[in-house]
Amino acid sequence: YYAQLVFIGSKFPIDTGVEFPWYPAFSNGNNNNPVSHRNMNYEKACILYCIGATYTQLGNAENRLTAEGVKRACNYFQNAAGCFKHLQDIVIPEMRIPPTSDMSTAALQTLINLMLAQAQECVWQRAAMDQLRDGTIARLAIKIAEFYDAAYELATNSSTQNVFPKQWLTHMQVKALHFNAASQFRKACECISQNKYGEEVARLQIAHSLVKRGFDLLKSYFPFSSSSNSGSTYISPAVVSDLKSLQHIIQTNLARAEKDNDVIYLEAIPSPSALPPIQKSEMVKPVAPQEISDPVALMLSNERRADTPPHPVIGLPLFQKLVPFAVHQAASVYVDRKERVIKEDIIARLEELSAVYHSSIQSLNLSATLAGFEQTAGLPGPLRNQASEVRNEEGSQALYDMWEKVQQASSKNTGLLEDAFNALDEEQENDESFRSQYREQWNRPESHAFTSQLVSQGQQHRSTLMSAQKADQTVFGKLETWAKIIDVLALPEQELEQSVPGANNEDEAQSGKEAIDQLRNLLDEMDDHLIARRQIADRARKLSNADDISPVLLKKAAQITAKSPVVKIDPAQFEELFVDELRKYDDILMEIDRQDERQGQVLREMARVHQEYSKSRESGSATAKRERALQNLSQAYLKFKEIKMNLQDGLKFYTDHARGLVTLRENCLKYCYHRNAQADQLVEQLSLGFSNMSINGQHPSLNDSQHPSDSNEWAQWNRR
Repeated sequence: YYAQLVFIGSKFPIDTGVEFPWYPAFSNGNNNNPVSHRNMNYEKACILYCIGATYTQLGNAENRLTAEGVKRACNYFQNAAGCFKHLQDIVIPEMRIPPTSDMSTAALQTLINLMLAQAQECVWQRAAMDQLRDGTIARLAIKIAEFYDAAYELATNSSTQNVFPKQWLTHMQVKALHFNAASQFRKACECISQNKYGEEVARLQIAHSLVKRGFDLLKSYFPFSSSSNSGSTYISPAVVSDLKSLQHIIQTNLARAEKDNDVIYLEAIPSPSALPPIQKSEMVKPVAPQEISDPVALMLSNERRADTPPHPVIGLPLFQKLVPFAVHQAASVYVDRKERVIKEDIIARLEELSAVYHSSIQSLNLSATLAGFEQTAGLPGPLRNQASEVRNEEGSQALYDMWEKVQQASSKNTGLLEDAFNALDEEQENDESFRSQYREQWNRPESHAFTSQLVSQGQQHRSTLMSAQKADQTVFGKLETWAKIIDVLALPEQELEQSVPGANNEDEAQSGKEAIDQLRNLLDEMDDHLIARRQIADRARKLSNADDISPVLLKKAAQITAKSPVVKIDPAQFEELFVDELRKYDDILMEIDRQDERQGQVLREMARVHQEYSKSRESGSATAKRERALQNLSQAYLKFKEIKMNLQDGLKFYTDHARGLVTLRENCLKYCYHRNAQADQLVEQLSLGFSNMSINGQHPSLNDSQHPSDSNEWAQWNRR
């Protein structure tokens, strides 16, 4: 399962939407809730944690009375340490979420040191079984003690002090003391062969002191009878038995050594600080099995060889043909960038160029100029259609009717707002009147303590309404300015034609023909450019629709994972590929640049020719009068459409704004209703009090039970 998780980690995102619940490692499952994450790497981390724990069980289950059993146990404990080390260095950093306390760095380091201590203990045990030299065994033992000491220090720091059970901590301390004592004992044995009798006694004394500290620790934390063979219910009987055996052999040798030195050797006994430290021999290290460190290589190596069956445990990789999720992400990134190029750099830019062109043509009123020159009598076709549209919509009268509707909506909204403010003002006046009448007996908060938010909302609505009404006046000003000429445009067609002057002077026509021809040629050229732009946009869309870089992405992904299929792939690794692939749109972008440059030249030429043409026309000539009339009518049509849209927008605004004003008015009325009801209750209580006073001669007052509902009741209206 772990191997498959490692493999599919390169195929799926971390968050697959599946919850992975796990109980804390040192929980019995009853007093703790499971920790759950939608994180595949969290699942992988927990599985690896369990694998490490399983290796410790395998090591513990071995028969360490045989050489082979000791060897296998040593390997299992090193494998366990390797699992926790791999979890700490590789898996946890990939989780992207904080690890649980039992998988913190300190907790995992504690477990690593514990596993290495037990593995080193196996090496020490094998050395003792093989009767290696005392100095060698001493160096092995002191390293075991160091591993246990390190584990204890890590297990009791601030981040892990509540992770490990108390008996574990005591076990680490006792084992550290045990092997410190064992190393001193073995070093003392070596001293005999080196004729260092004083040092022998000193080291045996140290060993005896260490063992005594171990028993004191056991009695302090877990009292038990010294005569019991079973020992503490919390500490392994084997640990207690080993400590007793070591104590016995140390006591026996210490008594002998002290007697021999006192009687025979008479050597001075050095102080503990004067003794040379025992050198350490570290024979173990964390060893993660290949099934943990590189499971995918095992799966794939067996798959590639027809004569080799799948791995007996991890089998063959699942989802091998599935495209890695990072490749899908990279494809999405490329599509987003491609769409941005199409929409922003191509389509939007082409539309902007065309909008600039049409705006320039409109500002020059070229349509009216050409129509006035080329058609010396009657109405140009486009103007005829525009006039028909305005006529069908009843000209300026339709706009004035819409204006009246806008004003009615504005007045309605103003009324709603005034209703809200009037209700608040009336309630406040009533409150002040009662306060003036009853003075200190009117002991409820003033109105403004509750209405600040309602007033603030009303002021915001008033500001918005005033801005809208100001904009309405601007629109009305445009309507007043253009109403008469719009009405001319709405005249019956025959009357409209009669209102437009004709131009029959041949000399005038001949003098402006060259300029008109130039303008016509420039317009024709721009028409060609507009057609070309539509073709450019279509070509860009077709190129985008056919632009599938999936094969290229897969090829790049194969190159990235050539050495290992579980190499982490990130969309950023495809950045250069994106740049190369987007170059296919460079020709289109360059073509748009040329369109932009040429349009600028054409518009400048149009403006120049139009200006010269306008100067050449006498202001009083029939042709000039006709052109001005046509230009005014054309402009009147545009203003008609503009004013109509402004009025439609205004009507929609007031309709939408009314909803908020209705809500405000309702909140104000509800607030006033509750305040007035409270006032009526107070007046009734005070009236009853005055009545009692007239009978009993006592001054009326309101106790706590008579006090109106507290301000929380009104605060709820403030929050609406």
